[in-house]
Amino acid sequence: MTYHGPGQLVVYPLLDLQRHPYKKDLHWYLRCIEEVVIKTLEEYGIHGERDEINTGVWVNTNKIAAVGLSSARWITTHGFAININPDLNMFDSSIIIPCGIEGRGVTSIARELQRQETNVKIHTPCITDVAEVVLDKVEEVFRVPVKSGDHLV
Repeated sequence: MTYHGPGQLVVYPLLDLQRHPYKKDLHWYLRCIEEVVIKTLEEYGIHGERDEINTGVWVNTNKIAAVGLSSARWITTHGFAININPDLNMFDSSIIIPCGIEGRGVTSIARELQRQETNVKIHTPCITDVAEVVLDKVEEVFRVPVKSGDHLV
């Protein structure tokens, strides 16, 4: 089951992995996608990391970004979703088990920023702000210029 809802930034890059500077390698693509998310989180002072077994990006034992890959003839059609400020009750494990991984939780940029500053009201970035950072990190990680349209979200 895949859930996308308000408060998530969903990014599905459409890339032809047969073309330079990409690689015809879905594992490489997965690691690049995770790196984009990790570098995006760094901009907000959040330490995201990979898991040896499960895809996505994690903060401690909680998933902050889900990654789902698909391609046809080496053209990618799926990508990732970063939890910025969603209703985390939607990931209640009594209803669904997020990503089918038992014993792990889900978090968001908002929740992690709040944990960092317990006595101060934290400004959670809006989806458009995070989208701008993601575009910069896609350019950096994939080493290609990115053009955005008039509307990012």
